[in-house]
Amino acid sequence: MVIKLLAEKIAVEYEKILKEKEIKIKLNDNQIKILVLEAKKYRELDIAEVLGIGVVTVKYHKRKIVEKLGVKNIKEAVAKAIKLNLIDMD
Repeated sequence: MVIKLLAEKIAVEYEKILKEKEIKIKLNDNQIKILVLEAKKYRELDIAEVLGIGVVTVKYHKRKIVEKLGVKNIKEAVAKAIKLNLIDMD
């Protein structure tokens, strides 16, 4: 009985740890800003102008965002970032 309760407790704690790791995605300031601007339907040229960086740099950040969030494209990245509360759309 004690072993069963201990196993259940370990399973619950392990699940919590996994969920915490999933949410701890490290995005830098520009990547967060790019996600917000993408969500607002800005074009790459406009994002570059707003942030004062080159279009190539915007593309680089977008690729890194997609990798970090483990999705296929920037649209999925925006959706996941909103779901995980990584960006605020207010």
